[in-house]
Amino acid sequence: MKKIKHLILPILATIVVVIGSGLSAARAKVLMPETLLSQDKFLHLSCYFILTFLWAYGLHRLDVNKAINKSLWITIIVGIIMELCQFLFFEGRLFEILDIIANISGSLIGALVFIKFIK
Repeated sequence: MKKIKHLILPILATIVVVIGSGLSAARAKVLMPETLLSQDKFLHLSCYFILTFLWAYGLHRLDVNKAINKSLWITIIVGIIMELCQFLFFEGRLFEILDIIANISGSLIGALVFIKFIK
């Protein structure tokens, strides 16, 4: 049971990303005014970089085989599902293939940084 604590942070981060992805476009602009750091694609990339790193770390600490691959699958699937949900269920949000590319790019960079981190 003590080892499960390593998944608390990645699970909480995933919840934050899911909630953030569900914000209406108007509400998101109020929470994140237009600045260099809140540019949409950079935000996607950053969120999924952190998310993948946290999942890889948590799974690695649990001695899960192929922790990096599993963390990539988790975050890429979450990113695609959230884009689909934005299109289907959230007012003012769109399905954007460039967002998915930014999500996947962030996930890949997070995995690469984690590989460097554990060496």
